[in-house]
Amino acid sequence: MAAAFSTKYIDQGGTALHYLHTGPTTLPDVPPALDRGTLFVLLAPAGGSAGMWRRQMELLVEAGHSAVALDLPGHGRSAGLDAPPTVDACADVVAAVAEALGLRPFVLVGHSYGGTIALAFATRHGARLRGLVLLSCSARPEIGAAIEQLRSVVQGRMPQQFSPELFSPQSTPDVMREFFTELVKTDPRVRLTDFEAAAGFDGRPLLGTVCVPTLVVAGADDRVTAPALTEALCRGIAGARFETVARAGHLAPQEQPEVVGRLLADFAAGTARP
Repeated sequence: MAAAFSTKYIDQGGTALHYLHTGPTTLPDVPPALDRGTLFVLLAPAGGSAGMWRRQMELLVEAGHSAVALDLPGHGRSAGLDAPPTVDACADVVAAVAEALGLRPFVLVGHSYGGTIALAFATRHGARLRGLVLLSCSARPEIGAAIEQLRSVVQGRMPQQFSPELFSPQSTPDVMREFFTELVKTDPRVRLTDFEAAAGFDGRPLLGTVCVPTLVVAGADDRVTAPALTEALCRGIAGARFETVARAGHLAPQEQPEVVGRLLADFAAGTARP
């Protein structure tokens, strides 16, 4: 099928931030029209990019909705050499972009580190939200040995690592290749900053303050963030719904895009506030 999205840039504090959006393209300084169905804003994992959401955006368009996928500073095709240094700073960048684009209330979808940012956003800028979806994340990120391994990559002591543990044992090499092709578009130093920001964040005190409809999703085979930790996050948010995706590891949106796309569309139809 033809691409369901267009690419665009916005100047945010002197930094050109890249994003993908559904609907027709517009002139460079004109925000796109995002008026179909529910509006979704999509945040990728640590070091990730808007391109990781391409399949989800296609599925959301097919379901009659609108979507924006953002590259944070230094990520993907956005300008800058540095990532925002904290989770709260990332959340504030998302809020500034939403303000600049004049976005109507939206469902914020965050995957892994993107979910950590989305949780912070919900407590700092909740009035902008119609709903919240947290994928493959926990209230207190567990980075473990991954951060030391990435420091070794940044210091040139080892090549960049492509761990199959991110995926379900049932995932195909094509799915893995597609994800890592997007991941290498971001400098490992930027990803390291994301890891360090996540390691310094504790969202447990924030869970009780989330007051928007929330969906929490875990991959049944997640070996990075155990589904039990994701379910514990869900229990801390009043009224949140928990779903498990079979045959998916930490990267459920890439491994089972149709299942995740259906969960997003169902959430928009039946759970998100008007």
